[in-house]
Amino acid sequence: MTGAGATVAAALRLAFGTTDAADAVGDWPVVFATASRELLAPLAWSRSGAFIRRHADAPTAAAWRRAALAAHLRGQQQLDQLAGVLAAFDDARVDAVVLKGLPLGEWLYRDPFVRCPADIDLYVPASQRLRASAARRTLGWTHADGAPPWHEAWSRRRGALEFHLELHSALVSDHLTHLPVPAPAGITRSVAGVTVRAHAGPFVAPSLAVHLVTHQMSPLLWLVDFATLWAGFSAADRAEAAAAAEHARLSRYLAWACRRAGEVERAAAGDEAALRALGLGRTSRRDVHSIWRHLALAASLGDRMRVAGAFAVPRRVRGDVAAMARYTVARLRTRVSSLGGVSRRYAPMAPAADGTGGESARGGARPLRLGREDLVSLTRDVVRAGGALRVRAPGGSMLPTIPRGALVRIGPVPPDGIGPGDIVLALTADGEPVLHRAVALVGDSVIMRGDAALADDAPTPLRRVIGVATHVECGAEWRALGPRPPRSIMVTALKLRRRLAKAVRRGS
Repeated sequence: MTGAGATVAAALRLAFGTTDAADAVGDWPVVFATASRELLAPLAWSRSGAFIRRHADAPTAAAWRRAALAAHLRGQQQLDQLAGVLAAFDDARVDAVVLKGLPLGEWLYRDPFVRCPADIDLYVPASQRLRASAARRTLGWTHADGAPPWHEAWSRRRGALEFHLELHSALVSDHLTHLPVPAPAGITRSVAGVTVRAHAGPFVAPSLAVHLVTHQMSPLLWLVDFATLWAGFSAADRAEAAAAAEHARLSRYLAWACRRAGEVERAAAGDEAALRALGLGRTSRRDVHSIWRHLALAASLGDRMRVAGAFAVPRRVRGDVAAMARYTVARLRTRVSSLGGVSRRYAPMAPAADGTGGESARGGARPLRLGREDLVSLTRDVVRAGGALRVRAPGGSMLPTIPRGALVRIGPVPPDGIGPGDIVLALTADGEPVLHRAVALVGDSVIMRGDAALADDAPTPLRRVIGVATHVECGAEWRALGPRPPRSIMVTALKLRRRLAKAVRRGS
């Protein structure tokens, strides 16, 4: 077994805590990079930290420890936000149940801070959503997307950190709300000293199965979660979960997730057939679009037709022509290309003294190859966990600082926040990622401009900032990005031509 399969298997063994003697001499920088991209790094450190410290090279062990510590600190901060929201909901008489996230980490691993949760997910009955919205606004949460009774997203920025809250009134995604899915049963759990009402009962496994099916290229951490959950069930627990799934017409979803759980366990043991079943090839992992899974796993032809209809015309935009038009444009721009599937390449990166990640002895850097939406989501997850990713800058708006097509290292926002001169990866108002230099901060927004551009971009809210660019690849080396663009006769001439062209257009 070689290539990506061997690397993924090693990362999975560290996450399961089942390392063997052969892992001691592995390519540690590559394994760490892979574990980070699959959100396994904090869990691997929790279960196999002593093994990593004993056998990994010092820079990799130090980077792994920093990533685990960053995830722990981020989790604590998220728990503080969750506690505030739940207290406000109690005052507003809103009955909320926490889904997945920190309580799931406490349940599965007895450590809520090893799962790199990106969002706070809450179930709120549809009849209480308006009260929930009012309560959130009193805490400073800003509405980002969606509306009751469908999925709704909120965000809140505290200093350089941004937190995300998602509200649901169903335990399945919006296009499955035709199914007879029960409301969640709740159980009181103590999560690092904070009392929460967490999802429990027979429908936890079916709901996690639906979550796995719904997400394209889900991180391998989620499969480890499900495998850990299912392994911990008694025969009676499994029978109750199967009965709950059968009642909700989700038996095929649960069976699919159980198969995947078995495959991820066998993949950790190095089973090449299991690795192939998970989409692992020589250099990458591939996944189909989730709609094909939904259509294949639907319980009946009627359910299959309802899923297809909800995918073509989502329920939340039905009856609203303008909303449907906006959704269609956004889908054409960001999602249609992923219908044929996406792949994630595992870049062989080794830690370097400058913190760029360097190169592996076995080959050059390999950037992620994902659909835009998946790439943005993955970058956001890894950066929030304290890690870093390299992404490719396709345009020339940052010439000469960032050449066309160059790889750029994206790291977390500094603890003291963004400042003028930082090169920022952010999302524009229409969801497009942009990598430009910050020129000014105005209130809760940042003004950016490409080094080769004539005009500033529209103000971008700080909550849309994903990370900060720290290094750019130049040939075989990585160059640190400074606070000022380098001088370039080529770019000066380009700007002059643009100004002349603009003046000619005005005069004509």
